[in-house]
Parts: sequence; structure tokens; C-alpha cells
Amino acid sequence: MKKWLIGLAAVFILLYATTWHPLTGQVVYQSTQRVEAALYGFDKGQVDLGDITFSLYRRSAESANAPTLLLLHGYTASKELWLRFGNQIDERYNIIIPDLAGHGETGFDPQWSYSPSAQATRLQRLLDALNVERATVIGNSMGGLIAANFALQYPQRTAGIVVIDPAGVTAPVASRAEKLFQQGQSPFEIDNWNDFQEFYAMTMAEPPYVPEFVLRSMAERYQQHKAEYIQIAEDFRNLDQLDGRLAEISVPTLIIWGSRDQLLDVSAAAVWYKGIPNAELEIYEGVGHMPMVERPAQTAERVMEFLTSPLE
Repeated sequence: MKKWLIGLAAVFILLYATTWHPLTGQVVYQSTQRVEAALYGFDKGQVDLGDITFSLYRRSAESANAPTLLLLHGYTASKELWLRFGNQIDERYNIIIPDLAGHGETGFDPQWSYSPSAQATRLQRLLDALNVERATVIGNSMGGLIAANFALQYPQRTAGIVVIDPAGVTAPVASRAEKLFQQGQSPFEIDNWNDFQEFYAMTMAEPPYVPEFVLRSMAERYQQHKAEYIQIAEDFRNLDQLDGRLAEISVPTLIIWGSRDQLLDVSAAAVWYKGIPNAELEIYEGVGHMPMVERPAQTAERVMEFLTSPLE
């Protein structure tokens, strides 16, 4: 009996230790995302452009002439953040969700430029490779800045843009994250679990449930890629900003912002709204930096309203 109890205790200790190991969290997260993507009808694939190979999710509509949505994640994020939002979008739209250069499974190359204009050029080449003539570009945070640069560089290829808590302009009120940047600190530069907890609390006001061992695996990823994220930030935070250029955006634009965003203050929403001719603005009370993750159904509904009114 005593040996049996010792054996049982050893199994429990082993399972507990395995669960808390970062590798376990990574495997569980990746497996869960694969299952979700399949359930939502997204196919995972790669598109080789020679100098870069994009990893992406794609869902094709039945109609050959269906409009296309290109969904762009933010800094240090990945394509998986869009899956639940994408699942709420009407199936008559084609959806393309890439891992941007330097992120996710697309990977990092120290020789690449991570400026918003360079990222926009890569996306134009991606659309060419996929035989997509025009797209509505939807971006969160850094992805919103890239979406705006795409519209400026390729207006003929842009049916419209939706920017969700986008980077790229100077906010009248500095966010919590911006105050840290001004002090020479970056909340994105993670050295340990405590750093990650503080950072993660800043990203969303209404985060979906994620087990702690999965969050610990995310913290480990941030630590492993810290130097890469620093290089990416140098480009996207300092180049191709939009102060003074918003009025040049000529495509239909929807701006969505969470009122409790701690990374990019909601006061910047008015700058975007006043700067872009005929833009639409939606503020979500009680929501943080990622409305498409915190409230995917509500965000998708507003986006489809925008798509079916001014764009078609």
C-alpha cells in the first residue's frame, strides 16, 4: 500500500511539473489553436516570396469574386489572435491572416526592415502571390499602423481599412506604456515571469481565460525573442509614423478603440478621427487594447456593418 501511494504521489508530481514546464504550455497552445482554426474553417499554409516565407491562415469564400479581408496582428503578437474574430465574419468574405515579418512562424531575419512601409510592401507582394487585386486591411496596434501605410502606398489595392487601437500618432494623453517608454523602459521587454504578468495585465481589460502554464510559456517566448523584438520596435516605432499624414488616407476608414487601453491611450482615437476624411469611430467602453480578442463578436459585427455599407 505504501509503495502504491508513493508511486501515485510521484505520478502527480510528474504531471504537475510537466504542466508547469514552458514547453508543455507551448504545445497545448499550438494544439488548441490548430483545433480552433480547423473548427472555424481556416486552412494553414505558407506562401514563399523568395526572400520571405509567410505563414498564414486562410479561409476562402465560395464565390470567386468574394471580397477579401487581410487581418494584421500587433507587435509581438501572431496570427492566432484573429481566429475567434474571423469565425464571426460572414463566410462570403475571403480571409487572410498572416504572421507578419519578425513574428510567429514567419520568423525573424536581422537583415529585414521592420518599418511599416516595408511591411506594407511585403503584404502587397503577398496579395500578388495569392492573386488578390484589392482587400480591406484590418489591423490592430502595429498592424493598424501598417494598414494605414498600406492605404497610403497602395490606395488602388485598398478597398478600405479598419484600424483597431492603432499605433502611429502622438496621443494627447500618454498611456501607461508610453510613460514607461519615455523613462527608457519597454513593457514588451520581458526578463522574467513577473515582468510578463505586469505586461499581460496591460494588454487587455477583459482577457479570455488562459491557463497559467500557457501564460508561462508565452513569458518564455518573450524572453527568448527579446533582442528580436527590440530591433523590430526600433523600426516600427520610429519610421513611417502618421502625424501630419492622416489626411492623405483616401479610402473608407473605420476606427475602433477600447476605452481602457493601457498601451495606446484612447485619446489618440480623436486624432485619427479628425485626421482622416469621412472616417467612422467606435469606442468600446471597458475594453482594453485588443477588442477583437476581448469582444470578438461585437467587433466583428461592427466591422461587417462597415463593410456592407460604405464599401459595397
